[in-house]
Order: sequence, then structure tokens, then C-alpha cells
Amino acid sequence: MDWVSEREEKIKEEGSKEYFKIVEGENKIQLLSHCAPQPLKWSGTKYEPAEEGDQNISIKGVCWVLQDGTIKLAQLPYTVVKAIKALMEDPDYAFDEFPMPRLIKINAKGAGTKEVEYSVIPSPKEIAVSKDVLDELAKKPSPEEMVEKMKGKVSQRKSDGIEYPTEDVNPEDVPF
Repeated sequence: MDWVSEREEKIKEEGSKEYFKIVEGENKIQLLSHCAPQPLKWSGTKYEPAEEGDQNISIKGVCWVLQDGTIKLAQLPYTVVKAIKALMEDPDYAFDEFPMPRLIKINAKGAGTKEVEYSVIPSPKEIAVSKDVLDELAKKPSPEEMVEKMKGKVSQRKSDGIEYPTEDVNPEDVPF
């Protein structure tokens, strides 16, 4: 079983305690950190680590979010990251530091399918993140460190025929 499948199983078993997973309908979160790019490929049924030369690469944004008072690791789809980037530049919602000063609603239609459609709607009201949450967040690895950990887990699975690419993604190519 690859790490993506293991992650999905863990989410099901733990009721999404540690991981944020977009579900059908409305998903409210507050973005706590920037997003680090993580290249994945679509296998036809799930996302798997990308290998050098793969086609159909999808970039996910690995970050920390706050959902229902709990800090969770998220892998946000590229379209959601682009929408958040647009909010960062919108004069009505602009922000340049994390945590994001407001909640966002990610509406998903067709969640769990390759054809999923997302819309991102910011809350008009700013919400401060509590000191307790900020203190807990400070103990968490950075998004880049989480991507590296995920790469390490994949590298350990060479016997399964899965190997993560060694070249880096150019951050200039990713809009966050």
C-alpha cells in the first residue's frame, strides 16, 4: 500500500482528526500556513507520488489549516490554492501573512472524483487565531518539512515500485 492509500485509510479510521479532507458540500477552514508544492499523478482512481517523466502531474498545496478548532494537515488542490492566491491580491480580502485572517469556505461538487469542482468563498469577517492554536502550530513542522517527510516515506517503498522524483518543483511555477 502506498503512502497516499495509507493516508486515506488513516483518515477513515481516525475520523479525520489529523488530516483535512475536502468532502462534498461546504468545508470551512482557516489557512494557518503557506502552501508548499507537492507533485502527484492521477492513477485513474487516486493520487500517487509523481515519478520523473510522468504525465498528468497535479500540484497539491501542503499546508496547515484550522478546522473546527483542530489543526490539520491539508493537501489542497491546485484550483483551491489559485483561488486563495487571488484572495491574497484582492483589495477587499488582501493579506500577506499567515495565518489567514478569515475563514474560507471550500465548496466541493463531485468530491472524491477527478471531475470535482471547487469554489472558494472568504468570510467577510476577520477572525483572530488564538494564542493556544499559534503555540501548537509553532511545534508543527513547516509545510516544506511535511513534503520532505512524505517524500521519505515514498522513498522507503522502492520495493513497491514507487519512487518520488528527485528534482525540485520550481516555486515560480506554482501560484502560492
